[in-house]
Amino acid sequence: MENNDIDALIEKLSQITRNDGNEKYADAQFGLGFIYDDIKHDYDKAEVCYLNITREDYLDSFTTAQLKLGFLYTDIKPDYAKAEACYSNITREDHHDNYANAQFNLGFFYYNKKHDYDKAEACWINIIREDSPEAYARAQFNLGFIYEYKKNNLVKAIESYSNILESDYQEAYSKAQHQLANIYFFDKNDSNKARDYYNKIKYCSSQSYIYITAKVILELMDINPSSNSIKENLKDLILVNTKNICTSVNDIKDRLLVSFNLNNSSNGDTKAKELERRVAHYTKPAVLFNLLKGVNPSKFRLNIVDFMNDPSENQVLTNWLNITNNSDNEIKSFLASFSFNHNSLNQFRLYGNEDNILGSGVSIAYNQNFFGLDTERSISNEIALVGSIRPIMSFDNEQIKLETEQTEIESNDTLHPLPLYRCLYFDPKTEYMSLAKRNKQSFYLEMCDEKKETAAIEDEWERYIDALNEEEKIQIIRKQLKEIKKLMEELLEDKELQKIPNLEQLLSLAVLPISCLIKHAAFEDEDECRMIYITHIGDENIVEPQDYQSANSLYVEYTNVENYIDNIYLGPQCKLPHKLWLQNHFKKKLQGKQIKLIKSEMPLR
Repeated sequence: MENNDIDALIEKLSQITRNDGNEKYADAQFGLGFIYDDIKHDYDKAEVCYLNITREDYLDSFTTAQLKLGFLYTDIKPDYAKAEACYSNITREDHHDNYANAQFNLGFFYYNKKHDYDKAEACWINIIREDSPEAYARAQFNLGFIYEYKKNNLVKAIESYSNILESDYQEAYSKAQHQLANIYFFDKNDSNKARDYYNKIKYCSSQSYIYITAKVILELMDINPSSNSIKENLKDLILVNTKNICTSVNDIKDRLLVSFNLNNSSNGDTKAKELERRVAHYTKPAVLFNLLKGVNPSKFRLNIVDFMNDPSENQVLTNWLNITNNSDNEIKSFLASFSFNHNSLNQFRLYGNEDNILGSGVSIAYNQNFFGLDTERSISNEIALVGSIRPIMSFDNEQIKLETEQTEIESNDTLHPLPLYRCLYFDPKTEYMSLAKRNKQSFYLEMCDEKKETAAIEDEWERYIDALNEEEKIQIIRKQLKEIKKLMEELLEDKELQKIPNLEQLLSLAVLPISCLIKHAAFEDEDECRMIYITHIGDENIVEPQDYQSANSLYVEYTNVENYIDNIYLGPQCKLPHKLWLQNHFKKKLQGKQIKLIKSEMPLR
């Protein structure tokens, strides 16, 4: 959403009073609070809006506002007495789900801020599955964690971990299976039970390290079935190194996220335009036709990486780390490519050509609403969370995070909104790095089309480069990549681990979330950004080939596209009939969204 649209929405919501109806007023105040809180980061105004909502207005808005205030008073504007009061204001009779989340957050407040494990335990025990299966699963995991590490009670830890069902919440279930497996293997020397639990763990979300460590330990168990334990130093090496690698990988992935909020004002002017507000997908006119056709239009697709044209795809990082990214892995990456440059001669030459005519393709410029911002969604979860905005704090080895789930995609879509990442260009020989970004010539061309003066365009370009902060990001990523390489070498050089025949294949999964985002520096001029989806080969979202000729074209469907397209650039050699059918298609939709057609004037010989 553009800043002007946000300001208009604020104005509209601010005009709603209780005279318009208590429920409508409560929803408006919560909407304002959310905008000030999550978008503008004006926490004083957010606090006022949330406090304006009373229990008598509308219970759903009141209880959700109390959740937001609880977090505000815990981490943003610390006032622990107020935080405790806000969470305690919500009863089970008010709202089952919000009560469960409030008890969960209150438990973590006692655990993390007051270090009162007994009170934390009491809060988490209060949550039952009927309130919220997800909050119940998270709470049971946290209880298991307290019993295992704070109260040294393995019996109760095992009971709590075992209470979590796969249908409650997949991520908590996998984490619990991992803890149970480790208890039986390392503490109880029961390799049979440990094996059962390790085999239940699935590759999902940011907890990919537990899947990898489980597979590594299972391989060691197969090599030496008579041994009931692994040396303590080897246990630490496997668990700690793998987790640290995965943590760094996820941090790099987050840094490469295209958040679409690069402000073009150095003084933080919230009215400034978003300079990465759209990205382009170059393709054939035939593909565009299928995406737009009136009856049963095709959904946008992400294609499996294994069959990409570039032989180095997904290999640059793993080759530099001296590991093999084996195609036999059952965990697969699907991706779709975009460019920050909407009208690029080089891109028109390379992509979307029909009948072997250079520059005959199209460039589809998608706006930011086509993408999500939750980086955890890039890895498939068995259970996709659907619902209204609701905060819940997640607990993972003494770390805390506020998650906000906001469902915005159409109900008939296959996948949840996926985030977009800029590629990192890397030369393994020289270790040169750069980030994908807008090309200056393309930037000028777009701003010129918007009737801006040259001096103003140059100012906006400079602000864009400053906001991108490329040099600092690269310094951090470079340091993290070197640390990943060091940790990986320690694993690869261990003599016990070297006995595992597919060790490199397993370790490649640790860097899989960024393998597709690191491209050779030779492709730097493409300024590419990518949408990725990582999942198991058995994922039901993968579309099976309908005929033998399509056997090498596995893909997943994303969504219908027309509502997300701003502009369509016709290649310099795009055929006239293609322009005519596009004009006809859009002219007949006078009441719908108007998409701008732009004929590229790039000098193609």
